[in-house]
Amino acid sequence: MATVTPSTAIRQQNLGAVLGALRAARPASRAELAALTQLSKPTVAAALRTFEEVGLVREYGRTTGRRGPTAALYDLVPDAVLVLGIDIGAHYVRSLLADLEGRPLEQETIALEHARLTDVLEAVRRIRATIGSYAQRIEVAVVGSPGIVDPLSGRIGAAPNIAGWEGIVAATALRDALGLAVRVENDVNLAALGEQADGAGKGVDSFVYLNVGSGLGAGIVLHGQLHRGARGAAGEVGFLPVGADPFGAAGGVHAGAMESSLSSRGLIELAERLAPTTDTSVPAPFDVRALFDAARAGDELGRAVVKHAAREIAVCVAGVMSVVDVELVLLGGGIGASAELLIPDVRRSVAQLLPAPPRVERATLAERGVLAGAVAVALQDARHTMLRRYVTASDP
Repeated sequence: MATVTPSTAIRQQNLGAVLGALRAARPASRAELAALTQLSKPTVAAALRTFEEVGLVREYGRTTGRRGPTAALYDLVPDAVLVLGIDIGAHYVRSLLADLEGRPLEQETIALEHARLTDVLEAVRRIRATIGSYAQRIEVAVVGSPGIVDPLSGRIGAAPNIAGWEGIVAATALRDALGLAVRVENDVNLAALGEQADGAGKGVDSFVYLNVGSGLGAGIVLHGQLHRGARGAAGEVGFLPVGADPFGAAGGVHAGAMESSLSSRGLIELAERLAPTTDTSVPAPFDVRALFDAARAGDELGRAVVKHAAREIAVCVAGVMSVVDVELVLLGGGIGASAELLIPDVRRSVAQLLPAPPRVERATLAERGVLAGAVAVALQDARHTMLRRYVTASDP
């Protein structure tokens, strides 16, 4: 392992400054980059030579329309280095290949015949085949996974919706299937980072992304940084101990008390209990989407389910806010996406429970959120590892 000396750290910092300036003001001359970075022209020139040698920067042309000699202009070659984002769910595996500016090059959605480990890995191998011609340029793949990703062992916990997934070291299995360096993150955390990068959380210092659907989870961004917790379990709000008896059958390792009430399964069970005494046009067996669609038309059972969901979301928000006190809560997921039905009731209920309620808004990226977050994290990782590699290669 290369030793990080003060001079190495300074060179890496200088390279990062020049690369960041060029990304912000491209194309640019050496003099312009020196002014933007406050570095000397020789330092900027050395950085540009390093980037040219690896194909990351090219000479774009020369300045025109100015008094005095012309100067060379430099520009990035964004597709010289690529990143891959993958979103693993119980029903699909999605992928997005992007260049260093985050622009999509290839996208794919693969439906899973069964929610099990073997099917997930086969889908990932198909993705590998699709991006085969790009593979040599891919710096890293970031994968969004259901469940808790242990920061020490890398093992997946609390992910019962994919058979065989829980307990594996996902990064190792996925690296073998992809043939690439892989980083695995909780999918809801990545959705929060996606909203931060390119959604409703952009420019917000601290917020919570609450994913309500087949399961329940939250991604917590505090002062611009994702909060994962000591064991990677921050945001597992499905385990909030609510209800008359959180130690009862509704709770447990795989289905926390909060999730048992506020999830697709919990809402369907509520509809089944209410149906004998509540008017409805929705036929059994019940489906949450059908119940919500009926609620839009004034169906009594549908409205009761929506009202229950809104109140439970408010309880969940109150539990989180009592600890982190963020300024914004974003609702996402299959159920959370029905914002026009839920948000008015959620806001009223949250205001009843909290002395200083947050803003409650709809997340804007929908199913794109996890991939957007995966690409954002991959780009950050790629830039860091590239700079470290370029400096190390030039060390004596």
